Amino acid sequence: MRAPRVFPVLAAVALVGVACGDDIITTAIPEGVEVFTATLNGANERPTPVTTTATGRAVITVLGNLVSWKVDVTDMDSVTAGHIHKGLADSTGNPIVTFTVTQTGLNFTGTVAVGSATVVDSVLTLMRDRRAYVNIHTRVNGGGEIRGQTVKQ
Repeated sequence: MRAPRVFPVLAAVALVGVACGDDIITTAIPEGVEVFTATLNGANERPTPVTTTATGRAVITVLGNLVSWKVDVTDMDSVTAGHIHKGLADSTGNPIVTFTVTQTGLNFTGTVAVGSATVVDSVLTLMRDRRAYVNIHTRVNGGGEIRGQTVKQ
């Protein structure tokens, strides 16, 4: 199938636009590609915020039903899992997309998850309606250490 080979290129274009923080994101993305971001921190965790110095940023790119992600973190300890969850900013919900995560040591800074998956339309609807969030779990905070709501760019 051609889409999986083309998609990383499209995702890279979107990532450059997001990283630049200017109007490139709206003009450099090919028609039909959607980009979502999430700013991750412990204060966003629910039901109880987590005190941590760890932070992160997720970029999620959608083309049709193919979802691709890259999650970068700063100052994370022992990442064990990562997901896109169903839920509003003030609630918790079940995982709807599971990331394969890089196992990390103490004070890790870098990419902890990169990959793609084909999803059902309901997952895309949740993301578009800001009813989905990215959550990164650690050994110390198994329920989640940093989290952020998906926001369409």
